[in-house]
Amino acid sequence: MMSTKNILLHQFWYMDKLFFAVYGVLICLGIIFITALQYTGLNQNGMITVCMVGAGILSITSISVIDKLFFGKMAELGESCYFNTKQCVAAWLVLSGMINVMILFLIVWLFDLSLSVGLLQVGLYILTPYLVSSITALGILSMETRGKNSSLFGMSAILLSISYGVIGSIPRALFVTTLWIWAVAFLVSGLLFVIQIKKLLSKMEKGEVLCTN
Repeated sequence: MMSTKNILLHQFWYMDKLFFAVYGVLICLGIIFITALQYTGLNQNGMITVCMVGAGILSITSISVIDKLFFGKMAELGESCYFNTKQCVAAWLVLSGMINVMILFLIVWLFDLSLSVGLLQVGLYILTPYLVSSITALGILSMETRGKNSSLFGMSAILLSISYGVIGSIPRALFVTTLWIWAVAFLVSGLLFVIQIKKLLSKMEKGEVLCTN
């Protein structure tokens, strides 16, 4: 009997690696873009706003991978008779979440965005849009619109990016006096995020894709 760890490793090993490559390239391009912006003289609030937009795009991209891999070609996997869609999705959500958060805080550290604002404050500014975008993407994933999800992910990424840009441009929106609003938004978003994940996994449990080779 294979352990859960080995089962997951086998399932991830036989996936189409293209989407992982695109995901990695997107992360690298984001870091390069932020590095370039630093040399343009963009102020700290502007840099934080860009990071907010980047966090949202990163979140939607990582969740759209689920639609492309686990709900598509992944179902055709024949190399492992232990294939379980729910296991893979749960593992990917945890793995991509940890990677994304580490990358976001690495960017904060690399570009000294927390020096005059504080790590907690910057964390709320970046993680709140990340959670809001995750909630939106998970909502799209839960919809029965197979084949139309790619355009919905793209539209949501554009609309949310514009929204974050507008919020970042509002005077005093990133001041310490509004920090309590960000804290409330973060807590509410975190709760809704957990609810969305449970909703998605519950739907999958009712119709899991099993591979019988």
